[in-house]
Amino acid sequence: MESNQTYPTVTGPLSPSETAMLEVLVPGYGFISRILMSYLNIDINAYIQLVVAMAVFAASFRYIYNQASARFSQYFVSRAEIRLDDEIFNYLMYWISRQSHMKQTNRFVAGIKSNGYWSDDEESDAGDENEWDKLDDDGKLASFDECWEKVLSRDKYKTLRFTPAQGCHYFWYRNRPLMLERQRQEGSARWVLNNERLYLSCFGRDPTILKMLLAEAQQAYVERDGNLTVIYRGQRPCATSPYDWYRGMARLPRPLSTVILDQEQKQSFIDDIKEYLHPRTRRWYSNRGIPYRRGYLFHGPPGTGKTSLCFAAAGLLGLKLYLLNLNSTALDEDGLASLFAVLPRRCIVLLEDIDAAGITNTRGKTIVSTPEPTIDEIIPGEADGEADATVVPDASAKGGVTLSGLLNVIDGVAASEGRILVMTTNHADKLDPALLRPGRVDMTINFGYTSEADIKEMFISIYNTTKNDIRRAKRPRTASNGSAKSSAKSITGERRNSEDSQVGDKEDPLQDALQSHQSRISRLADEFAAIVPSGELTAAEIQGYLLNHKDIPEVAIQGAPEWMQSTLEKKRAREEKEKFS
Repeated sequence: MESNQTYPTVTGPLSPSETAMLEVLVPGYGFISRILMSYLNIDINAYIQLVVAMAVFAASFRYIYNQASARFSQYFVSRAEIRLDDEIFNYLMYWISRQSHMKQTNRFVAGIKSNGYWSDDEESDAGDENEWDKLDDDGKLASFDECWEKVLSRDKYKTLRFTPAQGCHYFWYRNRPLMLERQRQEGSARWVLNNERLYLSCFGRDPTILKMLLAEAQQAYVERDGNLTVIYRGQRPCATSPYDWYRGMARLPRPLSTVILDQEQKQSFIDDIKEYLHPRTRRWYSNRGIPYRRGYLFHGPPGTGKTSLCFAAAGLLGLKLYLLNLNSTALDEDGLASLFAVLPRRCIVLLEDIDAAGITNTRGKTIVSTPEPTIDEIIPGEADGEADATVVPDASAKGGVTLSGLLNVIDGVAASEGRILVMTTNHADKLDPALLRPGRVDMTINFGYTSEADIKEMFISIYNTTKNDIRRAKRPRTASNGSAKSSAKSITGERRNSEDSQVGDKEDPLQDALQSHQSRISRLADEFAAIVPSGELTAAEIQGYLLNHKDIPEVAIQGAPEWMQSTLEKKRAREEKEKFS
């Protein structure tokens, strides 16, 4: 018996069966092998074993690497997931886009379109104000042509905005290496919104550094607004998306003093809100089993300042303002309930023109679709629109919100608590009594036509000098007696930007001239109020006329009789037409 045996080595061509098997596994194998043998004299069969071994090794290495990486990430890496439908997504994107390492990355998304973390309200009018406030050496304001040329040149180019591209981005934060991963979520119902998620990771099982970063991002995002009033709007971006609150804009708060309303009524409204928002009030309600909710109804003719008061109250108290339009059939009762369910505890919800939304004396009626007004058309509410909505008698019609559904959301068992509800209407008599009962409407404020005191207040507010008007001026230019043109050059009258904006610094060398100007404006206000009758015109009508002569109060007084007569005739003609129609 032989002790040594030799085994044949396969170096020649493969058998037909083996070649056929390779042809099945690797389509085109036979053709490729013949080409290599004919032109390069390379027998690919001699390397089959090596190729298979390398393939097996690569697959095994990939599997082992993925498993090891998954286990390492599970036990030695902390990870935070941020979803698009949460506001913290905007916080992090706003923060990360302003970091120095983001400016150095070579993979980014460039755009000019506004969204949740890049909004047009960031591009405030501060740049425009700086252009107009530039002074020459002689103390004169820069000319219109000079400023306008610079403004137009700047407005031609929209701001470029850069955010991290999809994939992994590494950076250092407080001497710790972190990784930001941006992923698109495929197969989502919100694919049209570019649905995506962010993943923030760090080494170690302690996620404190990630929480610190997110807290800093939130602080930076919130501080961007400063004392601005943030406005949200209830809507859905597309037909497949649910209704949610989306940030609309942030605007400078409107001083309460600029709202033309009886001072006692204004103060009573503000005092009532402050009492409601006091921490002890919530505890008082809870101890007695009373739902912690507060509702207000503002009613009166269009243009009397209903929306303006709501906006001013939000700015005064630092509350966010949530606007909701009930005129769309796309908003059903489930969507309305979900919107109210996610409201923060302390906020103001504004329902504009509630009577126009089909909330009439019949609960079963359903509102029909009407065009939704934009936020720019509503805030700051210089004029409350008057509209008449058509209702559909069939309560089972598709879409829309019934009065019963609205009542359940406002004061039902599952209704949210802590929010302030403000409803405005031009016709309070059209509302169902069930909507007006205590617990749903706790205070009603009637907005009427302007009184003599209101007219004087508006005139002084528009033509009086504020600190912002002269903060850059070197010296005032006093007006000559009876010269309207000189008056226009000396004082630029604008709406007050803050309640303490009246100039009253006793140490200011301009004080004497300013006091003289204020006395003159007060005297002219008396003349204007004597011409315009009280109880006939709205604040919006008077303000619109005065703005046409915002720099020349004398001219406004001279043209007041003709304007007043024309306005009253038009109003009477419109009333006669409505009476016979």
